[in-house]
Amino acid sequence: MFIKDEVKHQELKAKGQELEHLLQSTEHSEQDKQQKLMEYLNLLYAERASDLGVIFTERMLERVAAAFEAHPTADLAVDQLYTCLLLQQFHSMQFDAWRSHPAIENCRRALNMLEAEARWSDCLRYCQDTANTYAEAHFWPEALDYARHAHKSVKELLKKDVKVLENGELLDMEDTVFSILTCALNTADGVTEELAKELQEDLGTEHYAEVLSEVQEAKDEEPVCDPVELTPEYLAIRYELEEKIDDALEHERGYYDYCKEYWMAKRMILRSDYGIRWKSPAALNPNEEFH
Repeated sequence: MFIKDEVKHQELKAKGQELEHLLQSTEHSEQDKQQKLMEYLNLLYAERASDLGVIFTERMLERVAAAFEAHPTADLAVDQLYTCLLLQQFHSMQFDAWRSHPAIENCRRALNMLEAEARWSDCLRYCQDTANTYAEAHFWPEALDYARHAHKSVKELLKKDVKVLENGELLDMEDTVFSILTCALNTADGVTEELAKELQEDLGTEHYAEVLSEVQEAKDEEPVCDPVELTPEYLAIRYELEEKIDDALEHERGYYDYCKEYWMAKRMILRSDYGIRWKSPAALNPNEEFH
């Protein structure tokens, strides 16, 4: 979202530029830098200045990623993943979670390092939130991948008898299994025999069946979507498609009845640019109201 008050917008932009210089300075302590950073991020959240947040966190991520590539350490890997989460949050705020995809892909090496070094708490937070970002964007195969990474982190933590994270969050495999099943049911393969067997071993057959039933009930209550979205042809062009829709709507998002204009643009672009026939949720769910 964009601040309509141009003066306020410029003030926040200037603060961000000042903070960038401070963060790269050697004259300030790390504690001072972190405090100033949190104050600025909180200000951007309070003002709903997601456009400035995206710009600021993209620059942060570029610097951290370059540092990690030059000196790949676990601490820099953590910094890269947490900065990526900040970027994801600002993209979600401005209703374009899908734009986080390239940044997430560039963080793969950092995640692999943390898993190799058993930094499971950091992996869990990152993978849970990233799975949610992909689910919000309806990038279901990617959401499933990160949900499974999050589940792996929970299993490893429970093996070490860690049942509560530092933030007070209770660890429960039921939550990650629920997330995995939710994502899987939105993919072409669904819940495969291999996946079901793995989750049954982790959770127990009866408990797994209960969670699966709960997920299926929730799925049945959701609006029907066009199955063309599960095809390889559609999955291959999702990011490019979202770019074209965003351009067609002049980068305006989130307003009342936005979904209807979004679906109209999506249907026309899929037909004209890709030869794909697609029906909107409104067309497939005539008794539902969408705004």
